[in-house]
Amino acid sequence: MHKFLTVITILLLSACSVIPLEEISDFDDRVRLYERYESVENCTFIDEIVGTEGRWYDYLFISNKNLTLGAINDLKTEARSIKANTVHIHTNMKFNTSVTIFGQAYSCSRPLAKG
Repeated sequence: MHKFLTVITILLLSACSVIPLEEISDFDDRVRLYERYESVENCTFIDEIVGTEGRWYDYLFISNKNLTLGAINDLKTEARSIKANTVHIHTNMKFNTSVTIFGQAYSCSRPLAKG
């Protein structure tokens, strides 16, 4: 029984190092996020997008900060995949096992100030 518990403990601890987090892709760092609609009102709406991080089986091993950063990176990747450079964050939904961010993707002709 002792050997079994040792093996399970080692597997659980090693699982922490193999849990993938959504990483930022090339050019995703150019996507800007805004909470205020005024920041995107002169931009062209493209589509609604969702960024998420965390699953029922790995959320215990990921910090809230990393869950949030993973969701932001996923949101930016979604925006770039539809040729958007700006996202108006509409809702940040926190669940027990994940973080999900809902936003509206826009194409803005000129870079906007952060805000």
